[in-house]
Amino acid sequence: MPRGIRRFPLLSGVALFAILGGPVAVAQASDNTIKGTLNSFAPKIVKDESAVTNGLKGYPKGKVRPLTRALKHEVGDLHTLKSKLSHESASTATGAKAKKDIIKGLSLIATAYGNLRKDVLAANGGPVPAAQVNAAVGTDKKGRKKFLAGLNLLKKT
Repeated sequence: MPRGIRRFPLLSGVALFAILGGPVAVAQASDNTIKGTLNSFAPKIVKDESAVTNGLKGYPKGKVRPLTRALKHEVGDLHTLKSKLSHESASTATGAKAKKDIIKGLSLIATAYGNLRKDVLAANGGPVPAAQVNAAVGTDKKGRKKFLAGLNLLKKT
C-alpha cells in the first residue's frame, strides 16, 4: 500500500477532529467571554453604585446634582454593559439562560434608576413622592433578583 494512502485516514481523522473539536473549544470560550465582560465592568458598576449611595445620602440635605449625575452615569454604564452582552453568544443552554437573565436584570435596574432620576429632577430638590420611590425600589429589586439568578447560572457553566 502506498505511503500516501496509509496516511490519509490519519490525516482525515485529524482534520475531522479539528472541525468538530474547534467549535466546541470556541463555544466554551463564549461563556467565558460573557464572564470576562462582566468582570471587566464590575469595577465600574461598583464605583457607580457607591456614587449613587453617596448621592442618596446627600439628597435630603439639598444636594441634588451629585445624585442625578451618579444615576445618569450608572444608567449609561448599565446600558453599555447590556449592549456588549447582547452581542455575545453563549455556548451552553445554561449560559444562554444566564445571559438572558443578566440582560433582563440590567434592563430593569437601568429603568428603575432612570425613573428615579426623572423623579428627582421633577421634584426640584424637594421630596420625591413615596409611590414613585417605592415603584423604583420594586423595579430595582426585580432587576437585582434576575441579575443575581443569571450570575448564579453563569457560575455553573
